[in-house]
Amino acid sequence: MKYLSVNINDLERQRFSNHLLGNDCSYYYHEKFTSILGRCKFNLAQTVFIWGRRPPDIAAYKRAAKLNKNIIILQHAKNPRRESVPLNYYVSNFKKVVMWVSSIGRLKLPKISNLIKVKNKQPSVHILYYTEEYKAEWQQHFKHINNINYIKCDEPCVSTFGSSTSTIINTQPINCFYVDEPLTTTLGITLKQEQKLLKQLAEKIQGKIYVKLHPRSERNKYKGMQQFKVVDQIYNNVDFLAGYRSSLLDFNFNTSKMLRLTHEQVWREETRINTRHVNSSDYLTQIKEYIAAYDL
Repeated sequence: MKYLSVNINDLERQRFSNHLLGNDCSYYYHEKFTSILGRCKFNLAQTVFIWGRRPPDIAAYKRAAKLNKNIIILQHAKNPRRESVPLNYYVSNFKKVVMWVSSIGRLKLPKISNLIKVKNKQPSVHILYYTEEYKAEWQQHFKHINNINYIKCDEPCVSTFGSSTSTIINTQPINCFYVDEPLTTTLGITLKQEQKLLKQLAEKIQGKIYVKLHPRSERNKYKGMQQFKVVDQIYNNVDFLAGYRSSLLDFNFNTSKMLRLTHEQVWREETRINTRHVNSSDYLTQIKEYIAAYDL
């Protein structure tokens, strides 16, 4: 086995890894209890791909550092991870927390692999990032590694990177486009609290609100909310753009007006400036070129 991709679950594989690796590798999922033997896949892989810096990702990195020749660390989200979260976050995400702790435990189990494979000297670590914050988050874990390569890349194409299906751009002008997120898990709030926030957004908008559903969100949270219309397209000509912290908010929407949900869970109107530029390359393309150039 040449490649092993470490992902949270199969949905993350579809949204990110598939764009790069497809079926040309094996997968280890943190949120899969039956993968207790999956940790043995580290013994067989030459190169391990890690897609974030969540607690189980760090455990996967530490295991790979002892067993594998190459480690490629990739960035899937623009926003820095919160180092502290409120208690209700753990309550709302109890199942996820249990699965993450289970994965960390599996990855820290004594290495049966030592009977099969001689411990690797030191891996070659390649971190391909597009924000300085992500690079800084990982640097603290490289104190005892000599061969580290930092590769600054362009930002990903936010309309496709993170999407599990093909994306359609609709140029029809509309009043409001809401970039959905699963706020129950992101903010650690209840479904009723999330629906209350959606109703508060609706009060600020006159007319229909078109919604691009997040891959991890449930469509039925909009049940009975007639003002919201869930669509499978991106409308780029909008009067108002609304959302929380999704990377899709960086898309080149043709608007300067933004309703952003703050950390205090208040909808605040702000002036929006497009910061993305059309490049001849993007994050995924540069990763593929780097892997091919260095035969990883």
